Amino acid sequence: MNQKIITFFILFSSFIATSQTRYVDKVFDSISSKTFTYSIRDKDTLKLDIYEPITDSIRNRPLFVILHGGGFISGSRNDGSLIYMAETVAKKGYVVASVDYRLLKNKLINCSYPATGKLKVFSNASEDLLNALLYLVKYKESFKIDDKKIVLFGVSAGGETALNIAYNREFLLRNTDIYKAIKPAAIISISGAIPKAELISKNNAIPTVLYHGINDKVVPYDISSHQSCLPTSPGFLLLNGSKIIAEKLETNNTSFLLYSYLNRGHDIFNLPKDDFYQAFVFINKVVLSKKFFQARIVQ
Repeated sequence: MNQKIITFFILFSSFIATSQTRYVDKVFDSISSKTFTYSIRDKDTLKLDIYEPITDSIRNRPLFVILHGGGFISGSRNDGSLIYMAETVAKKGYVVASVDYRLLKNKLINCSYPATGKLKVFSNASEDLLNALLYLVKYKESFKIDDKKIVLFGVSAGGETALNIAYNREFLLRNTDIYKAIKPAAIISISGAIPKAELISKNNAIPTVLYHGINDKVVPYDISSHQSCLPTSPGFLLLNGSKIIAEKLETNNTSFLLYSYLNRGHDIFNLPKDDFYQAFVFINKVVLSKKFFQARIVQ
């Protein structure tokens, strides 16, 4: 383990002394944005915002997809903090899509809300993300994106959704054949988890960056119930958090980076700047340059 951490700092610190590196550092100053409707589900008109550098001449660029948090009951693709993030990432040279998905209306997802209902909410969000990706891939030439280099980023509910479409797609959804061409290249998850870590395999394991507070009582870091619900409550649902996901990826010989925050809970959304920066170094090395790397960092 110590060797992995030493290797991590040797590998990643090499970027600090260099000049601006596309997909890692800011290389553009001006960004454009435009809104698109990608799906209509009952009364929900689902939209996504595309951000891209104005002066970029490359026509085959990685796609960075942002999924907001909010416990599946709140949040929006155009929250102020997400607009700032989208613009910041687009300045690195990515095409960025910030995506809305269906939210549960007029109800709270708590320990009184049935576990079957929670899984349905997870399923709806996963289906919406996959439909957004289908839309983006369909018009990949117009958006100038490389559909083999799709990076998913999500916070809390958004992190769960990103992880679910990679590792629990068949468990949560029916008729997954229509999405078989959608294969994300990597995931960056903050405080995310999945219902069934045992479904992670060599066939679906992809490079993943995981950030999680060890004392998270909402979305577990290890194996525990969603929102710390008691086994006797209707909302009792076991989830596998970042620690377990990282262990499965290690077993399947897949690159990962796990940041574990001591004495922190479900409150790590404003990550230290350097910690989040390392996610882009990881993506550049592992996804774009096809290097192998595994590390656990405890903060």
